[in-house]
Amino acid sequence: MKPKSTGKAPAKRKPAKPAARKKALNPDQIAAAVRAQLAPAIAPLGVVSNTVQFLNRIERMAAMLAVWGPKINLTAHPQDPDEIVFHVFDSIIPISLAVSAKILRLGRTHRFLDIGSGAGFPGLVIAAAINASVTLVEARRKRATFLSEAAIEMGLQNVRVECARAESFDVRDGYDVVTSRAVGNPAALFEIAGRALRVEGVLMLYVTADQTFEQITEGSGEVGLFDGIRSVYDLRHGRDVLHRAAATWIRR
Repeated sequence: MKPKSTGKAPAKRKPAKPAARKKALNPDQIAAAVRAQLAPAIAPLGVVSNTVQFLNRIERMAAMLAVWGPKINLTAHPQDPDEIVFHVFDSIIPISLAVSAKILRLGRTHRFLDIGSGAGFPGLVIAAAINASVTLVEARRKRATFLSEAAIEMGLQNVRVECARAESFDVRDGYDVVTSRAVGNPAALFEIAGRALRVEGVLMLYVTADQTFEQITEGSGEVGLFDGIRSVYDLRHGRDVLHRAAATWIRR
C-alpha cells in the first residue's frame, strides 16, 4: 500500500550556524590569561623562589611573545595563552623533578647555561624562577635580540645573552647546569656539556617521551657524563595530555 500524500513539502532544515570565532586578545589580555592559569600551580612545584615575582616576570614575557612571536616565528601560536602556559610548565617541571630526586640542589646551583634558547624556553623561565646566573646561547640574531629585550622587560639582571653557535662559544667556565630543549644532536650537546660543566655539574636535556634512553645516551660516557636518568611526566596541552620527558647526566 502506498502512503497517502499530505500535499506538504518536506520542511527545510535550517543551515547550521558557523561556530563563533574567539575574539582576538591583545598582548596584555594574553599575559593576564597566562598568569591566571599559572598562579594556582606554581608554588606546589617547589622550585620558584618568589611566586609573585615569578608571575610578574612571566606575565611580561607572555606579552613580549604575543608581540614578537608572529614577526620572527618564535614558537607555534605565540598569541595563545594555553600554548605559552604549556611551554612555561614544560620548562620548569623537569627542574622540579630533578630537585625532588636530589639530582639538583638549588642552594648550590649558581650558574646555568642554556643552549639554543630560542623563545626563552627553558632559559628565561629558569632565570625568572631561580636565583642563579643564566647564560642564554642562541645562534639566530633576531631571536637573540628578542631574548635580550625580554630579559630587560622582565627585570632579569641575572641573564646574559650570547648570539653565537654553541659549538664555537667559549664554555670553559665551570657551569653548574647545562640545559637544552632544542635537542637536535645529543652527541654535540654531550661534547659541549663535557667542556662547560664543573665536576658534579648536571646536563639536562628536554627530550620527547617516545625517544628511548639508548637513543639519546650514546657517547655520554666518553666526555665524562654518567649516571643518566630519564624522567617522564604528563602535561596538558590544550585539550590533550602529552607525554614529556627530560634526561639528566652528572659530570664526573
